[in-house]
Amino acid sequence: MKFSLGLVLAISLAGLQFLAILIVVTTSFVTSEKAMLQHARDLLAEAGANASEHSNGFLKPAREAAELSKRVIESGVIAHDDTAQLENFLFQSLQNESQISGLYYGDEAGNFVYVMRSDGPAAFRTKVMRRKGDLPTTQLIWRDANFTPVQTEVDPTDTFDPRTRPWYKSAKSERSTIWTEPYIFFSSQQPGISVAAPVLRDGGLKGVIGVDIEISTISNFLSQLAISDNGSALILNDNGDVIAHPDITQIIVPDSDANLQFANIENIDDPVAKAAFTRLTATGMVAIERETQSEFQYQNNRYVSLLKPLLGRELPWTIAVFAPESDFTQGIKDNRTWNIWLAAIVSFAAALAGLALAELILKPVRAFAVRTALVSQGEVLAAEPLPGTYKELHKANETLIDQIAQRREADAKILELNRDLSHFSRVNLMGQMATGLAHELSQPLTAISQNVDAAITTANQQKDTNKDLLDILSELDDQAHLGGDILKALRGFVRKDQVKIVPFDVNELLQQTERLLHHEATTNGVALRFDVPKMPEVSGSRIQIAQVLINLVRNAMEAITEANSPVKEVTVIAKSRPNSVELWVEDTGPGIDPEVTLFKQFETSKKDGMGLGLSICRTIAEANGGRLWYDAEHTERTRFCLSLPV
Repeated sequence: MKFSLGLVLAISLAGLQFLAILIVVTTSFVTSEKAMLQHARDLLAEAGANASEHSNGFLKPAREAAELSKRVIESGVIAHDDTAQLENFLFQSLQNESQISGLYYGDEAGNFVYVMRSDGPAAFRTKVMRRKGDLPTTQLIWRDANFTPVQTEVDPTDTFDPRTRPWYKSAKSERSTIWTEPYIFFSSQQPGISVAAPVLRDGGLKGVIGVDIEISTISNFLSQLAISDNGSALILNDNGDVIAHPDITQIIVPDSDANLQFANIENIDDPVAKAAFTRLTATGMVAIERETQSEFQYQNNRYVSLLKPLLGRELPWTIAVFAPESDFTQGIKDNRTWNIWLAAIVSFAAALAGLALAELILKPVRAFAVRTALVSQGEVLAAEPLPGTYKELHKANETLIDQIAQRREADAKILELNRDLSHFSRVNLMGQMATGLAHELSQPLTAISQNVDAAITTANQQKDTNKDLLDILSELDDQAHLGGDILKALRGFVRKDQVKIVPFDVNELLQQTERLLHHEATTNGVALRFDVPKMPEVSGSRIQIAQVLINLVRNAMEAITEANSPVKEVTVIAKSRPNSVELWVEDTGPGIDPEVTLFKQFETSKKDGMGLGLSICRTIAEANGGRLWYDAEHTERTRFCLSLPV
């Protein structure tokens, strides 16, 4: 059977294309699956490292607070037998670290001073126990954030003796800083741990300083740790107890006496975690010396897992992370099936196109064959010019070039998408860097604040107190606290911590905003007007609301400047509502492009904009109990509205 050359060419072209696509898809699947599994292991390692670093970073301030208090008392700056000085010092130390729930000091005589956070009737509670012989006297004092007493009680039934407690005995025996085993705090019913340091003077033990810290925040961090759709991470003690889990209700269970205790990995209500890590308790202890990756199977699903010891090994904790392989490879498998079908469809279409293309290519060949036959028969002279059949080949070439150009254009779009993804990764990295930088800077600021407080105390104890020196130290202390507040606001925003809502004077904020932006407005030739009558106080984070307001005004000035508007004016208007205050930022700029989706990440009308400003501003407004929107019905000027609760 004879076949047309065009048909053979079309079938061959389609078959080769289908085979090539099939090979590429299969090879890509195998390599992609290996790459994704390796990526999964890398993600587990990164998650383990993040959990380890976060846990160490969370526990480090408690140890530093204990050791700093130990040094201050040993140096004599704070007298270990002066109850008032001790309480004041412990109170200030507790305010500097939010994750610390209490600080205390017990001495060899059985005296005890304990400052802790309280749910009422004030924010802090002090327990002062003095002993005369074997008779203890216990006084309870509730204080507000300014150290002002709110309520005082005497508890004649309290027989607490710090010298009998495990933290005191261990620190006394070891003569060094020690960590207790994790336990459930009696008052808050939350998981916690204590660090204690012995106070040594004149060669002998004077007492022990202790710090309580709730570790439930670590569980909150694990719940936000991005591993995969169904991945999870937990932290195990060396006895197999689960001390941190994304679901904090999993780790606290009642014992046979109805007392609360940590759940063991063998009886935790998490079947996948149990299947992954119960084997570790076969010897009775969880002991991991180095990072270990493995695989396991549960209910016909394969999982990858990682075990990592806590950095520093001060605490015998192990980071355990797991995730199903399908979270990383299922998309590839689905995509492979779709690609095979797509390859078949493309090949069939290519066969049809190839048949037409083959006919187009073979037409000039047939013309040459006819001319050759005519020349051989003597009907046409060989010297006659060639027929103009190569124009068809030229058209086919143009068709191919056009197809190549179109493919280069689906490539340009892919490249643009990759740039957007890279841009998002850089923005995410900036957030992580900002969190780390804020955390690192908070430590020296805390040390500066505490050392300045110690210096002020020392200066006040001198006979001839230098007033100028005290003024300088007080100003330095205020600036250190201000820097700490700014860093806490930055770290809280990046980590999405709960916003601290307090009342503040919105008129004062608007006056400061006007002074701050006055020079910038004058430089750009923009008239900046504030139409603000006396407003009631509003609630929110003053620093964050100021950032939103400044961003809105600057956006308005930039829009006016870039468009070179004939009238350059930005007006801030305040309106009092029944339960809120509304701030309007109006400008005489060109308005909002209808094609721009406002408040969407990476969507911007600015030439050099990142598309994050309005999105972040709306997030800040909502986190502070307010609302940010664009008033599209106001057509005379461009108007953005910010509502804040009274």
